[in-house]
This record gives sequence, C-alpha cells and structure tokens, in this order.
Amino acid sequence: MDSYRNIFTKVFIIMFCALIVFSGTSIPTNAQGVPFIKAVVVRGNENIDTALIEKAITKTVVDSRYSEENIKDDLDAIYALGYFAMATAHPSWIDGGVMVAFEVTENPVVTEVVFQGSKKITLDDYLAVMETKSGEVLNIHDLFEDIDNLPNWVLDNHGVSLRPVNLNVSEEGIVEIQVAEAIIQDILIDGNEKTKDHVILRELTFQPGDVVDLNEINRSLRNVLMLGYFDEVSFSASEGDTIDDTILTLHVTERKTGNADFGIGYSSRDGVFGYTDISEENFLGNGQRVNFYFEIGKGHRAFKVGFYEPYIDKSGLSFGANAHYTKTEQKHKLEEDGDTESEEITGNLITTGGDITIGRRFGNYSRASLTMRLNNNKYVDGLEQYKDDYRSLTFTLGALTNTTDHPFYPTEGFINTARFELGTRLFGGEAVYSKFDLEHSRYYGIKDSKFVFAFRGRVGRLLSGILRNEELYRLGGSETLRGYDYGGEGLVGDKLALFNAEFRFPIFERVYGVFFADLGKVWDYEDPMSLSEMVENVGYGAGLRVDTPLGLFRFDYGIGQDDDDQRQGKFYFGIGQTF
Repeated sequence: MDSYRNIFTKVFIIMFCALIVFSGTSIPTNAQGVPFIKAVVVRGNENIDTALIEKAITKTVVDSRYSEENIKDDLDAIYALGYFAMATAHPSWIDGGVMVAFEVTENPVVTEVVFQGSKKITLDDYLAVMETKSGEVLNIHDLFEDIDNLPNWVLDNHGVSLRPVNLNVSEEGIVEIQVAEAIIQDILIDGNEKTKDHVILRELTFQPGDVVDLNEINRSLRNVLMLGYFDEVSFSASEGDTIDDTILTLHVTERKTGNADFGIGYSSRDGVFGYTDISEENFLGNGQRVNFYFEIGKGHRAFKVGFYEPYIDKSGLSFGANAHYTKTEQKHKLEEDGDTESEEITGNLITTGGDITIGRRFGNYSRASLTMRLNNNKYVDGLEQYKDDYRSLTFTLGALTNTTDHPFYPTEGFINTARFELGTRLFGGEAVYSKFDLEHSRYYGIKDSKFVFAFRGRVGRLLSGILRNEELYRLGGSETLRGYDYGGEGLVGDKLALFNAEFRFPIFERVYGVFFADLGKVWDYEDPMSLSEMVENVGYGAGLRVDTPLGLFRFDYGIGQDDDDQRQGKFYFGIGQTF
C-alpha cells in the first residue's frame, strides 16, 4: 500500500508544486496600511462548478484585509477538493483595493479505469462500487479511497488476497491501477502424529505457486475435516521470502479412528451369540479403511473382512473389496402324502462371496461408484436333497453428493444418495431383478448451529423381476424405524417409503440430546404405496449422542406399536448418527 502511495505522491507533487505559488503583481502596503480586498474571482474551471470552488475560499473574502497566509490556506482548501492538478492566486490592484484571482487547472476527465496484475480473478466488477467514474473529473481523494478499499472488497467478494502496488493517470484520463496477488510459497502441516502428510495434501484444491484464495482454503479445510480423522482443522498464514509470498500452515487435531468392539448379544433367532468387530478408518495413517467382523452363536456363524483405498491415483479413483462367509441354520418342512402332519428337517445354508467397488470423485462434493457383488449359496447337512444351491450376481451403480459441514455433527447442507441395483444371469446368477433407491438428508442449524433440525426421506422399489428373501426391503431397528423390530410384520417387501426427523441439542461437552420421530412402510410389488398406511407405523422417542475416544455412541429409546395396537418401547445402541 505504501509503495503505490509514494509513487503517486511523487507524480502529483510536481503537478501541485504551484499550489502555494503566487504570480502577478506584488501587493505592497501603503501609507494607510494593508489594503482591503475588493474582489475575488475564480478562473480556469471548465467542468467543476464555480460555486463549489468559491465555497472552499473562506478566508480571502471581500472587505477583508489582504493576507498571503489566508490566500495560502484557501489554496490548500481548493486542493483538498481533489479535482485540481494546479491552483494559483494572482493579486492585482483595482480602484480602492486589491482583486485576488484564483486560477485552477482541473484534473483530466476519467475515460477508463484499468486493473493490471490480477491473474486469479477479474476486477472489472469493482468498477460499479468505485467513487471514481468514467466521464467525471478525476478526484484524487476518491481515487485513493477506492484503492484503499480494494483489498478488503476483493477479499470479501472473491476470497483472494492482493494489494495495490502502482498507480498511473495519463493526460487522456486513463487510470491504471496495478495490483500484486499473494502467492502460496509453501504449505506446512502441524499436529498430525499418525496421518501422513500426503493424505491431507491430496484433499487440498491448491498448491504452492497458486494465488491465496480463502474460498479454496476453506473448501479444502472442509475436505480434510470430512475425512473423519480430525476433531479440528484450521490454518494460519505467515509472510514468506517476499511481501507477496505466503506460507500456509494447516493445523489439525487428530481423533481416534480405530474401533475394537467385543460383546455378547441375544436374538430370538440365534439365542446367545458373541461377536468381534474391529475397524480402522485411517490404517497406518494412509487414509485406508480396513474392517474385520466375526460372529458365532447357536446355529449361526459369520465372518467378514474388508479393505478400502480412497485414492488409487490423483484423480480420486477409489477401490474397495469385501469378502464374507456365513453359515445359518435353516429349517424345511416335509409334507407326507395323504397326511396333514409334516416333518421338519434342519440343515444349514452356507453363503460365501464378496464385492468389489470402483468409485470416482467428481468436484468437491460428489462421488460415483460401481459395485459388483457375487454370492454363492449352498445348502448342506441334509437340506441339499430338498433345496437347490444358487448363485447371485448383482451390479449397483451409486451416486453420492454430500455438502454438509461436518462428518459427525452436520449443521447445514444436504446428502443425496441414488442407487440402481441390477441382478443378472451372468456367471450363473439366478437373482434377476432391478430396483432403485433415492435418499435425501438435510440439516438446518439455528442459534449459531447449537441446535439442529435433521430430516431424512427415502424411497425405494422393485422395478422388474423378483426379489429373493435377502434382497427384499426391510425397515425397523435402530437405523430406520425405531420402536419396531427389524423386518417385522408389514416391514418386509418390494417397495418402501421412510421419513425421519430429529431435533439435536447440546447437553454437556461432547454429550448431545435428540428427540426423534420416524414414519415408514413397506409394500409388496402389486400393492399401491399409500401415505395413509404409513401413518400406521409411527415411532418416536428420545436419545443421547456421546462423543468418546472410541467413536460417537448412540443411545435411543423408541416407542412403536405392536400387533395389538399397543405402544411399546425399545432400547437401541449404535455407533454414529442415525443419518
């Protein structure tokens, strides 16, 4: 800022050097003393109103004593108007006293304002808010104010940091303002003890050599935060090798990304069972996800292992793979000829398979993916005589857009998810169908985002074919329709509609309360989807969210309706937000 002012001052100091210079006849004192001023006139102005100049002349007035100091003060006042390149005073004798003629030379009329040196953005839209206008006489004070306001205006409207460095005004009225943008000299990262630098740097939309753009910086900080590896993400800036070089330092506070869950549970189907669930969202600090799950119980055994790499290359191409094995007890009834009684045979269904997902990032908020899932289902332990083994191969095309501001506590933005699933006969697949799902979640923060209204809507339906039992839609449980059993009566079928609403509020540090209401229904393929039927399945209740070193724990108590139309409550525990 000082450099352009110094240059501008040097240029104009010559133009205004005559400001306090008097020309014309010297006015000596006579025997009666200092003469009186009998007339004051203004000359030389073409565009500036004479009355404006006369209003600035307050000390050299008719019938006052002649004073060189007063004339100098009035010349200063004329200069302070900002419209003149030169102002002089010419005293001369007239009958009975002195006439003072103030002669002015106007600044040029502005014909064009040109900005130079900006590579990131165009500054032409600043012309609309400038006091300096084309077609008007240049006012240097307005011009200085326009230049002083330029950096803050650009920062507020474009997020770019720059400073004026030079100014030139031609005789033709062309105003050239040269600026220099702040350049990122280096990017440093502070606070990451586990996460590797490259995991953070690949989320940034800028690099050394780019112009400092606060919009890009804030967008990149949001990308880093949405990884889910950090509690806090911020930045600071310091001067680099030159005044226009900036060193950016990203400050992160890591959070625990690994979970190890061991427990014992009970279900009406499998009785008592034990499980181990181990996952790591930031494996070895490389941003990869690994997960391992094992469950064993009476008549049931399950195993699953998975891996996910979010960046195969710099474009954001991702890869994920899961493998699973389940062994589940199955029962089959045999009908005897001519006899109404039947015999029940018990065996097992072994399902082995896995899936592979390829995804790609689009822009800052969206990702598309394609998943191929293959399952082999084999009946054993006597059931193979009565049931045929089968294989299913499905392809799922998905699209996700997430504009929220936080991975665990969103207070604004939305999440859109679309999935199209196709079962085919390729490689011996027998599950032939197609179905489509749409899901939308939106978040509204109030009172500085201390309180949040969250809403979710989901619809899905079978488009063609027949869904096997494992592909049917199911509602109920802690994730969808609280207060109802997962897959209970009227909650399994070919089509679904679901609506959730939550009011989230703080209680203590890292402890949050939730009031919720859920509404959902599942229909068979031939049945029409009816909103009135959905009202029959309403769940509501309250819960807690506790942010612990092991993750965000969710405790909900939902009240639903049983088969006898009686209200009943169910307690749920989970990890992470419901949506």
